[in-house]
Amino acid sequence: MNNGRIVQITGWLRILSDVVHILIALSLLFAAAFLMISAFINLKSMGRDSIFHFINEILFVLIIMEIFVTVITYLREHRVTFQPFLIVGIIASIRKILTIEAHLAIEEGIGREVFSRSMIELGVNTLIVFILVISFYLLAKAPGPSDCPGCLGIEDITKKLEALISERKGGS
Repeated sequence: MNNGRIVQITGWLRILSDVVHILIALSLLFAAAFLMISAFINLKSMGRDSIFHFINEILFVLIIMEIFVTVITYLREHRVTFQPFLIVGIIASIRKILTIEAHLAIEEGIGREVFSRSMIELGVNTLIVFILVISFYLLAKAPGPSDCPGCLGIEDITKKLEALISERKGGS
């Protein structure tokens, strides 16, 4: 296959990839909208259970929207940013912590084993939040493209690899 043909095929594949990403973005947006509407509809009272369920669904909508923004950023700039994934991890871990705490508050007569397992889960999720926040901070401080700290564009990675390879060849 000649080089022109490969360029043409990869161009079509990139267009197909963009179409799939657009469909994913639209699906995420619709899912977030329906979940948001559902959260408000299911908010029946200002009781503890109802409020907890509402907050849980809102946090899930927030996770979906962070993934949506990541997909949009990829479509716009063809860059993969890691910060949204860290944010999603932080929100998901906090959501899990809230779920465990609500379960412990609602349950009557919790056994020693359930309490022990819940405390371990709380500790692990708290550690995960701590690690992800540190990772987010370090990624924000890491050198990267000036227009998008914490971003790694495919083109930038390729340029850095080519520069590294040429340095190695020049030094050998």
